[in-house]
Amino acid sequence: MKYVPQHQINQPGGSLGRSQACNVALRLWKDEAITDKVMTTWLDRLFARNGWLDMARKKPIPHESHFSVAAYFFYFGHYYAAYAIEQVPAAERPFYQDHLATILLRLQSEDGSWWDFPMYNYHQQYGTAFALMTLKRCRH
Repeated sequence: MKYVPQHQINQPGGSLGRSQACNVALRLWKDEAITDKVMTTWLDRLFARNGWLDMARKKPIPHESHFSVAAYFFYFGHYYAAYAIEQVPAAERPFYQDHLATILLRLQSEDGSWWDFPMYNYHQQYGTAFALMTLKRCRH
């Protein structure tokens, strides 16, 4: 998709699940363009537009949802959002941690697992691992 920058998946709505990881990586590599404002802007977008990711969650065909979002972006994106939260000023973190935890806690299945995409036979394991590692970072 790098040769098609205007493709839906590369638009803000389609990149919500991937932008957090990219911003964290660039920040850790000392890219001065990734300021606190960039981090919080993309976290705000993730929370405000979370429905785009949620509409894809548990759909069996990759990239069939709006903006070509794939279901497997859901917990991946939220996991890296937790890392993004660790990059913003400490005073701002609780606001974002609480939002992130609220999103994930409402999605826990009756059997205690979380999953976003029916990947082979381990979707509950990887989804639950992502959710628990994310929730751990949501603690104040």
